[in-house]
Amino acid sequence: MEALLVITYALFFIFLIQKFQFFETEGISKNTLSAIFILKLFFGFFVAAVYTYYYTDRSTADVFKYFDASNVMFDTLKTNPVHFFKMLFGVDCDGAEFAWYYNKMDYWNSPGYSSIYNDSHLIIRINTVMRFFSFGYFNVHTVFFCFFSLIGLTAIYKTFIPVLQNKSKELMCVVFFVPSVLFWGSGVLKEGIVLFSLGLLMYNFNRLFNAKSFFICCVSALMLGVLKFYVLAALVPGLLFMFWIHKTTSSKLLLKFITVVAVTAVLGLTINTLTTNKNPLQILSQKQQDFNKLASGLQKGLNNKPIPKAGSAIKINKIEPTPLSFIKNSPQALVNSLLRPFIWESKSPIIVMAAVENVFVVAFIILCVAFAKPLKEIKWEFVLFGLSFSLIQLLFIGSSVPVVGAIMRYKILAIPFLLIAFLLMLDKEKISNKFSFSYKSRSSKLISEH
Repeated sequence: MEALLVITYALFFIFLIQKFQFFETEGISKNTLSAIFILKLFFGFFVAAVYTYYYTDRSTADVFKYFDASNVMFDTLKTNPVHFFKMLFGVDCDGAEFAWYYNKMDYWNSPGYSSIYNDSHLIIRINTVMRFFSFGYFNVHTVFFCFFSLIGLTAIYKTFIPVLQNKSKELMCVVFFVPSVLFWGSGVLKEGIVLFSLGLLMYNFNRLFNAKSFFICCVSALMLGVLKFYVLAALVPGLLFMFWIHKTTSSKLLLKFITVVAVTAVLGLTINTLTTNKNPLQILSQKQQDFNKLASGLQKGLNNKPIPKAGSAIKINKIEPTPLSFIKNSPQALVNSLLRPFIWESKSPIIVMAAVENVFVVAFIILCVAFAKPLKEIKWEFVLFGLSFSLIQLLFIGSSVPVVGAIMRYKILAIPFLLIAFLLMLDKEKISNKFSFSYKSRSSKLISEH
């Protein structure tokens, strides 16, 4: 039955890819997007297999824990429909009578995490809604998550293709085929839904005065804020900067960019003086403390069950909730988030894959800088957007996450934008001329020798 449902829904989504106008985009045919969707399905099933046969503790696997928790909520529909709909929509569901359900849901109240939001609830609710269509079969959820992720990635591609028309294949590679994005972005994880929200928000942002686009932006931003607030926070400066450029001119780009970053930083750091919310550095410091407890095995989960020590834990400098502390720790944070795991730290096939990918990312950046366009020909507004969005995320991740395995997964939302920023600088003609000249020189030398 599960296999039949998987095939049926996969074919249905391929039909939607072929029919929906949204999937009509320059540089990629609908058949190619259908093939990418099928590739994502294989990776999604592979993620499930890894966490079934390699990492065998189901209770600590993110890929299963939200799915399993949704079963508790879904079963409530049979026993108490009123409670079910209250929990599903988050309405008047904090009473003592709901404690029994929440105690049975792993990670409804995520142990060890403190923030201005709880990012577990929405993903559990999404899985609960999917159960109406999946009949409780896990791999059907994989098909849905792969499709939502594909929508988000397609939207990101469509956002940048107007300024990368002569590099459509390269753009396709850095958006759709980064191995870590394929792996983590295809499982039943938050990342697939975050990619969906992120892509739609970016694609519709320049159409804010269109009612439909404005609504999509609002919903997408809300989902981002609930699921991964730091991603939304990292996106805000770049979006405001792009909006300013779009409504004025491209003159004085650097001054406008610095102004936007400075204003948003000041507002963020003083928000605790205006509201009851913590500022980003206070949240970051608390997150680091929480992650350290989890990584060291000092935290307990459901039914007071100890959470095992992280196998890929690393030591990171303590972050105080001050700008100076954040700045001092930024070099280490960037090294951890961009370069780790190192090859010699590889202890499992997944970490080996991540380490090799890091080498290719660094090599790609060096290549783009070595063969960069003349400065005046570079679309600096898009470069600055990509760099700000990716680097802010990498700083947050590297400053607060002391586990290499978690870093590998969290940074997939930053890496494509980092690669896009450098791709915008790359001059393909310089590369072709360089290698063409080298080839001709070698050929001429061989001919002269004979």
